[in-house]
Amino acid sequence: MLQSPRQRNSFKKKIGVYISLLIVLGFLFFLANLFFQTKSSSFISPLGTSNVDKSKVEKILKDNNIAFSGIVVLEDASYGISIPNNGQVRLSSQKNINKQVASLQRILRELTIEGKPFKNIDFRFEEPIISY
Repeated sequence: MLQSPRQRNSFKKKIGVYISLLIVLGFLFFLANLFFQTKSSSFISPLGTSNVDKSKVEKILKDNNIAFSGIVVLEDASYGISIPNNGQVRLSSQKNINKQVASLQRILRELTIEGKPFKNIDFRFEEPIISY
């Protein structure tokens, strides 16, 4: 079926209009999405948010058979744990508590075998810091 040049030009114009309309609608959708998005608060708390609460830390310690006499949430959003007949342990609330407790369990086992009492074990840093 042969088309006249006028019909071809008309067809090209229709396709051009549809493509232009599609681009304009896409741009309008983008702008509407940009303006009507829910804005999050620009306020950032200097303390951050605590991932785990005190009762969950107690449960994790009990599940790993670590004896403790008390847990305190400290000002820097870390947890202070008192270990009987030893010292204090500080866990970071910004890191995975389960991994920290597993490391604590391993360190306590090694220190018990060596017969070394400790004063502090601090997990807030990249590597645990042990003070004797």
